[in-house]
Amino acid sequence: MAKAFDLLHHDLLFVTPYERSVLAKAGVAPRASWRGSGRLEQHILQTAGGPRIAVLLLPPLPKGAKDVPQNLIHQVENAVHGLRGTVKLIVAMSPWGYAQEQELLKAKGPLPDVLLGSGPGIGLVGTLANGSKTAWVRSFAQGKSVLRIEVLAWPDEISTFKWTEEQNIRMTLFGLTDQYQENPQLLTLMQHMGTD
Repeated sequence: MAKAFDLLHHDLLFVTPYERSVLAKAGVAPRASWRGSGRLEQHILQTAGGPRIAVLLLPPLPKGAKDVPQNLIHQVENAVHGLRGTVKLIVAMSPWGYAQEQELLKAKGPLPDVLLGSGPGIGLVGTLANGSKTAWVRSFAQGKSVLRIEVLAWPDEISTFKWTEEQNIRMTLFGLTDQYQENPQLLTLMQHMGTD
């Protein structure tokens, strides 16, 4: 598992506190690219010779929470407001699950340009939410697919901006068919983590 993480060369990898504890029990030491904690985090990534991208890491919800606390939604809105105009793209990564991510997307905003969702619930190849101002994708169960988002044109700062599939954004799902063999050790680790 540690070797797999190292081979991916992540700029930033979102690892929740729970995932850290499971990985530690399996003997996987934290890597320099690992981020994620019990609070909202903001990170700025500088693309090679290009613009800056903000990444918001949404903290896990309190244990047993069915709804997203309003103060957490306000924190996300305030972070997006503060970042808007200083970066070309604002991406949020969420471990909350489908229903709770929908709560965020119904908030007044401003909201992120892209929401990368995970946790309980269905996977999404990509849907446009928040009046088409947020592209929302969700990982699929058992890691049997890879989602790719291509930003074909950067969002502009005007309030009328909207994502349009194949014009300024493309969201694609690549299924990992039987030609890709599962590693039994990684499969066992994922099952112990309680993932779908």
